[in-house]
Amino acid sequence: MIAHASGVSRTSVFRYWGSKSEIIWTEFDAHTHRLTQSLQGADRDAATMTAVREQVVANLARSIDASALWMERFAILDSSPDLSGEAAAHWLDWAGVVADHIARRHGLEPLDLVPQTAGAAVQAAFLAVLRRWLPVDNPSADLLPELDAVLRPLCDALQQWMDVQLAASGEV
Repeated sequence: MIAHASGVSRTSVFRYWGSKSEIIWTEFDAHTHRLTQSLQGADRDAATMTAVREQVVANLARSIDASALWMERFAILDSSPDLSGEAAAHWLDWAGVVADHIARRHGLEPLDLVPQTAGAAVQAAFLAVLRRWLPVDNPSADLLPELDAVLRPLCDALQQWMDVQLAASGEV
């Protein structure tokens, strides 16, 4: 169907992508890569979780397009039984980007408790908000303040928890 709609042969499609699922995951992976770059350029003077929240929202803003294709792609990724086996790995990568950022900022290992917990919590909230937007007709950047409003208290609480954990371990 993709090859036919694109006016190319199946062979041409599979020269660029190794599988059908890779076609749909490509943009998700690009989004995750952009998040990595955003976090690398985050304000070093801002609290860690403030920087994470700001960059997660800004990165989603870069992924949103006027056609609402971004949300259609998410709906497919989130609901397709064929893609569900790969979903966990891709979402773990996304959470890992946040965990890696936190670890670098605090001299921790990415698999330490603090980075892993914070990365997973932000990823869970991000995913929950995207799922809440699924029924919205023509979702746009107008929804971004809602994401920020959801992430703000979570990231503030995570920052407080992180500060306590790091102080207790002497790694502030």
